[in-house]
Amino acid sequence: MTIEQLYLENFHIVYGYLLSLCGNPSLSEELAAETFFKALQKINSYDGTCKPSTWLCTIAKNLYFNEQKRTRRHASLTEADHISTSSFEDQVILSEQLRSVLKLAEQLSTETRQVFFMRINGLPFRDIGDALGRSENWARVTFFRTKKNLLKQLKEWED
Repeated sequence: MTIEQLYLENFHIVYGYLLSLCGNPSLSEELAAETFFKALQKINSYDGTCKPSTWLCTIAKNLYFNEQKRTRRHASLTEADHISTSSFEDQVILSEQLRSVLKLAEQLSTETRQVFFMRINGLPFRDIGDALGRSENWARVTFFRTKKNLLKQLKEWED
């Protein structure tokens, strides 16, 4: 597989994962580019025991944590610009719900938050488990419990 194929097949996964971690589109784009640069440098260290997307997300996660240590700043919440609904009121409601979910997700442990965001960005449970050094079943159970807990907390906020 060429680096170009690797990039074309996995950029959206890496970018989405980084966006879920930091909530900043420009930082996510910058870190995604850096991820592929690092992957190019370390291509010989890829042993094929996991999917390329899992390997790339692991590199991306490490770059994000390094960036976070370097800057010591909180990631900003994403704006819900991509939401296309029929009315302004619907956009406001969806935006507030998104902010609520992101705010609740910030309170999760690092590992649980990673599972949650990897899954909502479309990564299979097996890849999530591989990326975090755990089993597929562990990733599945962790995501289910996290989702259930977040829904419960959202309902409590609404009441």
